Amino acid sequence: MTAVLPHSFLPSHRAESLTHVEHVPPRAGSTAAWPSWAPPSLRTAFEARGVALPWTHQAAAADLAWSGTHTVVATGTGSGKSLAYQLPALSALLRDAKATMLYISPTKALAADQLRSLQALDLPDTRPATFDGDTSREERDWVRQHARVVLTNPDMLHHGILPNHASWTRFLRGLRFVVVDECHTYRGVFGSHVAHVLRRLRRVTARYTPRGLPSPCFVLASATSGDPQSSGSRLTGLPMTAVTTDASPRGGVTFALWEPPLLPPPPDFSGIGEAELLLPDDPTLMTTVAERTTPAVATRPSTTPHTSIPAPTTIPAPTTAGDSTTARGSTTAATPTTTAGSTPAASPTTSAQSPTTALSLSTTADAKTAGGSANAHSSTTACASASTRGSTTAANPTAAHSSTTASASATARGSTTAANPTAAHSSTTASASATARRSTPTGGAATAAGGVAGAARDFAGAGRDAEPVRRSALRETADLLTEAVIAGVRTLAFVRSRKGAEVVASMARRSLDQAVPGLGDRVAAYRAGYLREERRALERDLMDGTLLGLASTNALELGVDLVGLDAVLISGYPGTLASLWQQAGRAGRAGRDALCVLVARDDPLDTYLVHHPEALFGKPVEATVLDPGNPHVLAPQLCCAAAELPLTPADLPLFGPTAEATLDALVAAGILRKRPSGWYWTERHRPDVDLRGAGGGPIAVVEEATGRLLGTVDTGSAHHQVHTGAVHLHQGVSYVVDKLDLADSVALVHAEEPDWSTHPRDVTSLTVLSVRQTRTAGPVTLSLGEVEVTSQVVSYQHRRITSGEVIDTRQLDLPERILKTVAVWWTVSPEALDEAGIAEVDWPGALHAAEHASIGLLPLVATCDRWDIGGLSTALHADTGLPTVFVYDGHPGGAGFAERAFDVATDWLGATRAVVAECRCEQGCPSCVQSPKCGNGNNPLNKHDAVQVLSLVLASL
Repeated sequence: MTAVLPHSFLPSHRAESLTHVEHVPPRAGSTAAWPSWAPPSLRTAFEARGVALPWTHQAAAADLAWSGTHTVVATGTGSGKSLAYQLPALSALLRDAKATMLYISPTKALAADQLRSLQALDLPDTRPATFDGDTSREERDWVRQHARVVLTNPDMLHHGILPNHASWTRFLRGLRFVVVDECHTYRGVFGSHVAHVLRRLRRVTARYTPRGLPSPCFVLASATSGDPQSSGSRLTGLPMTAVTTDASPRGGVTFALWEPPLLPPPPDFSGIGEAELLLPDDPTLMTTVAERTTPAVATRPSTTPHTSIPAPTTIPAPTTAGDSTTARGSTTAATPTTTAGSTPAASPTTSAQSPTTALSLSTTADAKTAGGSANAHSSTTACASASTRGSTTAANPTAAHSSTTASASATARGSTTAANPTAAHSSTTASASATARRSTPTGGAATAAGGVAGAARDFAGAGRDAEPVRRSALRETADLLTEAVIAGVRTLAFVRSRKGAEVVASMARRSLDQAVPGLGDRVAAYRAGYLREERRALERDLMDGTLLGLASTNALELGVDLVGLDAVLISGYPGTLASLWQQAGRAGRAGRDALCVLVARDDPLDTYLVHHPEALFGKPVEATVLDPGNPHVLAPQLCCAAAELPLTPADLPLFGPTAEATLDALVAAGILRKRPSGWYWTERHRPDVDLRGAGGGPIAVVEEATGRLLGTVDTGSAHHQVHTGAVHLHQGVSYVVDKLDLADSVALVHAEEPDWSTHPRDVTSLTVLSVRQTRTAGPVTLSLGEVEVTSQVVSYQHRRITSGEVIDTRQLDLPERILKTVAVWWTVSPEALDEAGIAEVDWPGALHAAEHASIGLLPLVATCDRWDIGGLSTALHADTGLPTVFVYDGHPGGAGFAERAFDVATDWLGATRAVVAECRCEQGCPSCVQSPKCGNGNNPLNKHDAVQVLSLVLASL
C-alpha cells in the first residue's frame, strides 16, 4: 500500500517497508469527585502530585474496593490504575495505625516505580518498602518488623513470606488490601502456580485476621484484556467485579507496521553477509545457553535433599498397539518414534508407561527468587525414502536448530513428524528399517569458537533450496533507533531476548558515533541481570532525558511510568495483543501523542500481522489462559501449603475439586501423612517449587578449576545443553562440560575454544493417552486430549564448525524423560487427501508445512509464545491410524493453550492457511512454512499441498 510516513525519523527511501499506518485518535478524559471516605490529607497529597480529581474509572474502582468488593481494574496503559488501588488502601492505613497493604508485581522495576510513587506522596507513617531479591538481610528484618506497605513479587511471596509466616504475624494481622498488579501476565504454568500462591496467602492470612474483621480485599490491575472478571476469579479463587471503561485522556497514537526488505538469496554460505549472520531473529540463536536458562536471581546450587512428588493423574496407562501391516503401510510400535529434545521440567524415569509423573521438589531453608527462561520453536525431521508413506519431523519450542535424515525401507508407508519443547541444533543421517525403532538426532547444541555465527553457518549449510529471506528485525530495529536518536526522538526499543537488546544497543551506539561522535553515549541497553543500582540509574537517565534511546527486554513493559517518551519500537510481535499494547503504551503517557512501530520478524505470525492489520486493531485482547487444576502444579503447591500449615478438610474448596484426590495420591506416595486432623508435610525441610516450571531445581554450571558458579540450567534442558562433553556458552565464552552429575544437580566445566560444536541425539515417541473431546466433520476429525511424549538423549556428535562435517558420535547414558501434557490434533482420511490431488509421496511435506505454520500462528489466538508449544505431524500415526497433525503444550499437565486452540480451531487454522497462501514465495520461506530450526533443514516441506490440506480441514470444520 502507499502510505504517508507517520514520523520524520522513519526513512522515506524505505517506504516500501511500511505496510500499514493506523491512527488512534486522542481522547478526552472524564473526572469524578473525590470519595467522601478519602481522608483530606490523602486528597491533598494527590493534588500536590498534580491529580486534581480522579478519573471516573479510578473513582469507581476505589469505591468498590473500599466497600470490600474484590475488584479488577482492566484499562489501558497510562490510565492511572495505581490511584484506583492506592486511594482505598492508603485511606485504610491513614485511618487505622495497624492496617497494612501487600503489593505484588511481576517485576522488580515495577515495584521500584511504585515505591517511588508512594514515597512521593509523603504520607505520615505509611512506611512503604520493597521485599525482593535485591533486599539485604538487614533491610528484610526491618520490613518484617516495621513496614506497613510491602512491595514484593510472587516468587518472594512463595519463597520468603509464606513459609516464614510466623515472623510476619504483625503484618498479616493487619492486612486489609492485597494488590496484584499487571495480573494479565500471570498465564500458563506460571500463572497457575501464582494462582495457588494467592490461595495459600488467603489461607495463611485467615489464621491471623482478628475475629470480627473482614478478610483482605483483593484489587487486581490489568491491561485491557479479554474477560478480566473471569480471569481474575481464576487467579484468586474469589468472585471479582471488573471495571473496564477507561475514562483517562489519551494522546493520539500513530501505529506503523514495518516489514524489513527481502535480501537476495545467496548461492551459498559465502554470500551471506556476516552482519546478517550474527543477527538471526530467533532469540535462541541470539542468546547463549547460559542466558537462556539462568534464573534472574538464583545463583547458588542447593545442597539439601530432594523429595520426589508424583503428580496424580486419572489417565490410564495407554494400551499398546501391536505390529500391523496394511495397504497403506506398516507400523511396528505402539507409538511413532520421532526426533525431538528433552521435555521441559519433566522428570527422569525408567518407564515409558509410568502412570504418574514424578515432580522433583528439593527442600531448602533459604528463600530465593527464581526467573524464567524463554526459548523458541525447533523442528526435526526423520525422512523416509521417496517410496515410503511419510517422514518424521519434530518442532521444538525451547532450544535451537536440529537437522536429521533417517532412512526407512521402501515398504514402510508412514513415519512421524514431531515437535519437541527442548531441543537444539544438530545434523546427521541415521538409518533404520521399517520394523525397528528409529533413533534420530536432535539438539541442545552450543557452537564454540564462533557462537552465533557458527550456528548460523550450520543453518545456512543445511542443504535446502534457498528462498529469499528478509533483513533481520534486530538490525532493522537498530537502524530505526539510530534514526530516532539523530532526530532527537526519545525512543524505547523492545527486543525479545537479553542478547538481542544488547546487540541492538551496541549497533545503534556504533552507528551514532560514526554519524556524530559521542552521540552513542545517549543509547543504552536494559535487561534483567543488571545490578539493582544499574537498573535504577538507567531508569532515571531515560526519564530525565540523559538517554535518548534505550533497547530493553520486556523488563520495562509493565507499569513503570516512563514520562516523556516519544516513540516505541517493537522488534517482533511480543506474543499477545496485551503485551503489544502494553509496550506501545510506554510512549505518549500523560496525554502526549506518540509513535509506535512494530518491526516484523521473518516468521509466519509476524508476516500475517503486518499484512492483516485487522488482526491487531479493533480486535479484543486475548483472555488470560491458566489452569490451577493442572495436577503437575496442584500437587507441589499442596505440599507447600501443608508445610506452611497442616491442611484440613475445610481448606479443600480453596484448591479446587481435584484437591482431595491429589492429596490421597501424595499420601500414597509417602509425601504427605494423613491424620484425623488433616494432612501433614513429612519432611524436615520445606518443599522447593519453581513457580516458572513444574518442579525440579536447576542444574548449577560450575567451573571445576575455580569453583566459580557460571549460572544455572533448568532441569528440563540440562540433558541437551550440559550433558557430558557438551560445549556450553556463557557470556560469549566457550566451556566444555567435563561431567553432568544429576544426583548433585551440577555440571562441571572447563574453559575451552574448540573448533567443533556438539549436537545431542535423542529418541522420542508420542502416545495418545486419552481423548477429552472430539469433533468429526466428514473426512476430518479434531480432537483434544492427553498425550505422553517420551524422550531420551542417547548420544551426541562433534561437528566441525567451518564445514559442518561430522567428526564422531559418542554415546551417553542418561535416563528417559516423560512429558505428559495436553494436545489438540486433527486427522484427515487418506481418501480425502487423494481426492484433493495430493500425491501420497507428498503427504509428509504437506503435513509438515501445515504443522510449522500452525504452531507459528497459535499465539494469534492464545496467550502463548512459540516456545510454549510443540507439534508433531505424521502420515500415519499408530494411535489414530490416519495422517495426523498434533500441537501440544510444552509444559507438564498442559497450560491451557491446546484447549484454546481446540475452541477456536477455525480461526486459528484459517489464519494459518491465509499466511501460507498469501506468501509470495514459491516453495516456502521463513515467512510462511519454514522454521529457522527445523531438524531437517526444512525438508520435506510442500507449501502448495499444505494450503490444500488446510483448505480441506477448514472446509470440513
